[in-house]
Amino acid sequence: MTTADKARAVLELELCGKLADVGGAFVKTVIPAEGCSVTELFAMVARQHPALAPSLGGGRIRACVNEAVVAPNARVMPGDEVALFPPVSGG
Repeated sequence: MTTADKARAVLELELCGKLADVGGAFVKTVIPAEGCSVTELFAMVARQHPALAPSLGGGRIRACVNEAVVAPNARVMPGDEVALFPPVSGG
């Protein structure tokens, strides 16, 4: 394993709603071993999974980390359970 491999980790993300329609139920993305913010995570996912980029760039997707909805500046660490979901509307 190289030094670069040690400096990153694979994180599996659950995609919900319309995101799952585009990317499937789960995607894997590479993040820094020291973690990243949700905002940084969205940018990494968009680069690694271009089909999701239009949805992630709009500022409306929310992240749930370890079963709690979190702010864009929240930290995501390797091993966290992460789900991304679009806004929900109903009547």
